[in-house]
Amino acid sequence: MPGGTATMPATSIAWSPRSRPPGRRSADCGRPVIPSPPGTGAGMHGYPDMDRTPSPPGFHAAVHRGIAALCLIFLCAVAPVPGHASPDPGELSSALTRLEQAVLENPWRASRELDTLRSRLASAPAPLRLRYHLLQANALVWLYHQERLREALHAARKLVQPGTPRSTQLELAVLEGIAARRDVDYEKSARVLERARDHARQYDQPEILALALTELAFTRSLNGYHDTALTELQEAWTLASTLNSPFLIAVIEETLGAVYGYIGEYDTSVHHYQRALATYNDLGYLAYQAEAINGLAITHRYAEKWNAAIAYFQRYREITENNQNEHNRFVAWYGLGMTYAEKGDCPTALTAIEKALEAGGPEDFRAELYKRQAVCLAEAGRESEALQALDRARQIFAALPELRDTQWAIDVQRAEALTLERLGDHEAAFDRLLAYHEQSSALQARESSERLMELRVSMENARKDMEIDLLRQQARTDALELTQRDQRLREQRILTGGLAALILMVALIVLLQWRNARRLHRLSTRDELTGLHNRRHVFSLLERLVQRLPVERGQLSIILLDVDDFKQVNDRYGHPVGDRWLKTIADLAHPLLRGGDTMARLGGEEFLVVLPRADRHQARTVAQRLVERIRDFRLPLPDGTAVRVTVSVGVASFGTDCADVQALYSAADRALYAAKSRGKDQVVMAPLPA
Repeated sequence: MPGGTATMPATSIAWSPRSRPPGRRSADCGRPVIPSPPGTGAGMHGYPDMDRTPSPPGFHAAVHRGIAALCLIFLCAVAPVPGHASPDPGELSSALTRLEQAVLENPWRASRELDTLRSRLASAPAPLRLRYHLLQANALVWLYHQERLREALHAARKLVQPGTPRSTQLELAVLEGIAARRDVDYEKSARVLERARDHARQYDQPEILALALTELAFTRSLNGYHDTALTELQEAWTLASTLNSPFLIAVIEETLGAVYGYIGEYDTSVHHYQRALATYNDLGYLAYQAEAINGLAITHRYAEKWNAAIAYFQRYREITENNQNEHNRFVAWYGLGMTYAEKGDCPTALTAIEKALEAGGPEDFRAELYKRQAVCLAEAGRESEALQALDRARQIFAALPELRDTQWAIDVQRAEALTLERLGDHEAAFDRLLAYHEQSSALQARESSERLMELRVSMENARKDMEIDLLRQQARTDALELTQRDQRLREQRILTGGLAALILMVALIVLLQWRNARRLHRLSTRDELTGLHNRRHVFSLLERLVQRLPVERGQLSIILLDVDDFKQVNDRYGHPVGDRWLKTIADLAHPLLRGGDTMARLGGEEFLVVLPRADRHQARTVAQRLVERIRDFRLPLPDGTAVRVTVSVGVASFGTDCADVQALYSAADRALYAAKSRGKDQVVMAPLPA
């Protein structure tokens, strides 16, 4: 954060999908395109969520915070391109330069000032007009004017020419990706942002890369891919930290707040929002402060911390109420009304809901307010007004074809049941609640399977045909029964196949884990070059053997073997030949050892052989055979020559003076040293105790 050392928050989390509302309408009240995560309000100008399903805290803030971030990072790079037109008019250029900062500090005022400059564009050169439209797009995001935003981006796209700076083209691409997300076209948004990300990498534009990753992560999170989103945010955060950009870090922190809100980790969400808010406060960016505060309000609302949520909504309203923006007013009163209602403070909720309804807002959100209003009016004993509020909600849903027969419309019956219950009409309330559950269950069943839907249609057609012709109805009934039997058989086959696949998958996982465990165990106990046991394993084995032996009559010997002048072999023939000799020594020793004997490579050219149940004479015999076998062997080389090596060996046996591992190994080491001193290529026994 500003003035400090930032650390990347952890992104390894366990998350589970939450229930999602139906797809929201786009800004022009079109058909839902794709289901949104809980309460995103995607495409609805970033308004807060409908009532039933919690929205990701701070969605409407995070929808646009990255777009406006582009203003600070990139707009100054939009300059006239040599050879395109005469230099831009100084007065208009100066005004745009001043407004670049104003968009960050007060986008509402900046938007009004930009509108007054539109008349000067006709005579301005193309680069200056492009600069204007990009700045206008950044300002329009805060006003939630999606149509005007699309117009500004379209005008900017027409002004892009081959000589337009790469950073400007990439900025426009990021803006277009976010605009597609606002239109609820998440697939297009991800596609455009991925292309911008790849080009930013290709052309070494780290600022745009960080922002493209941030916006792409937010788009993925709207589609429920929260783990991927957090991975991309980690990369963006690392880039922003490298660039030492507190503002860009704050934008990423705010996005993390939104994503953690999706997965219900409200404490983590609040932590990130507060970090972002601290930076916005330091920078003096009022609009960013407002949106971070609104994110905190929504997070606390869904954490059911009503008082904290109300306090944050009040702060949001105080910051934005002087901007004469209906969206800000609606957001504030909508949040307050819903929070007071959920808290159970219906008198205060009714006042806030009235103010939200006066502020306008999308029709489907107004319907949600009417449902809440009806329940609270009923609690206050205002029967006729409560029923009127329910009628208004019904009328709204009836006027929106894309929301008919959706959970939102069916919820009106639940609200009516709660209203009737508060009015004392328990029988009617029960009937409405029963109808609500029946319709809700029917909707879920209808949407659960396309095959089930087709079956219902077939059954309905069969019932209609029965009225026309009894014979045809019987035939259709037989066909339907056959279809049902076939479907059951298919389902059984699918279930059986699925179970078999699951069992196979579990078996494969267990097998892989077992193989990995064996491999890890081998890596931890074996020398990679020779395949022998390693130092740690052989000393652990030796420790166990020594602990079990009685000092007076225990039999255990060790052979410590070292290749003579091995460095000269490596220097003369190369390390590959030296490695071959080490593996060859292991192979030569193997036939000389018993089943219970263990040979290990201690490191370099030094080996240790553990001989359980072997006295010093038996050990000497084995050691002498080792020396002779290695002395007699010639390692062939590719050039037709051969290499000969010898070894020196020290042997020690368990006894009163070698009753522990350290003493036993030290005795063998001294004997090995003596063998080296006496001319090498020989066996020396550790002396017996005096």
